[in-house]
Order: sequence, then C-alpha cells, then structure tokens
Amino acid sequence: MEKIDVNVYGDSYPLRVERRELTEKAARDVDGVMRLFAEKAPTFESAKLAVLAAISFAEKRIELEEEIVSLKQTLARLNVLIGQNL
Repeated sequence: MEKIDVNVYGDSYPLRVERRELTEKAARDVDGVMRLFAEKAPTFESAKLAVLAAISFAEKRIELEEEIVSLKQTLARLNVLIGQNL
C-alpha cells in the first residue's frame, strides 16, 4: 500500500491506496463532476456538491451493471445458437 495525497475541489486528502494511478484518476473525475455541478449551482456548498457527484457516479455504476447483465444474457443466447449450429 502506498500513501498519497489527492486534491478534490480544493481540499487535499491523504489516502493509502493499492493503485495510485486509479485513485488519482478517480479523484480527478470526482473533482471534475463537482466543478460541473458548481457551475450549474454556484451557491451550493461543497458537501452538497459531493453528494450530487456521488449520486451521479452511483447512477453510472448501476447503468453499467445493467449493461453487463444484458451483455451476459446476449452472450448466453449466442452460445446457445452456436452450440445448436455445430
């Protein structure tokens, strides 16, 4: 484990991480989403922006999980078709 500092929306956070590049990219992504929300709602405090960012990321994760399920179902159907045609 490695100790790093990441900056998100003007605040620095010391973290212990397994994959430095992944965590740094994640912090940049969170920072970017918070800044996008801040442009749309400049009076919101950082805690509210962080919650909005978290909800946005959770929605994307759920969408990706649903897409994975759909792709697995498609793959299973294709495997059946291939098996029937061999």
